[in-house]
Amino acid sequence: MANVLTVVAKLSAKPGKGDELAAILRQQVAAVLKAEPDCVVYRLHRSKKNPDLFLFYEQYRSDAAFDLHRKAPHLTAFRERRDPLVAGPPEVEFYLSLTD
Repeated sequence: MANVLTVVAKLSAKPGKGDELAAILRQQVAAVLKAEPDCVVYRLHRSKKNPDLFLFYEQYRSDAAFDLHRKAPHLTAFRERRDPLVAGPPEVEFYLSLTD
């Protein structure tokens, strides 16, 4: 799909909090996929080298769909549970797909 917004976000757990963060992030994935039809892909990854490092690969049909994602009430609840477990703010990169 051309012109799809791709978001790559990295999150680091505080030392020793990786498993607890992983559980919350898995729940977050399920909630996003259920509630956001314009989110095409919302995939969570965990580093093989550093189990406290997580990466989200996300794709949205439009910038507007991503804006809805960022403001979604279900994400606010997850952020409140997630934020005490993370070492800092996520690193986020945005890409626009050029091909189908």
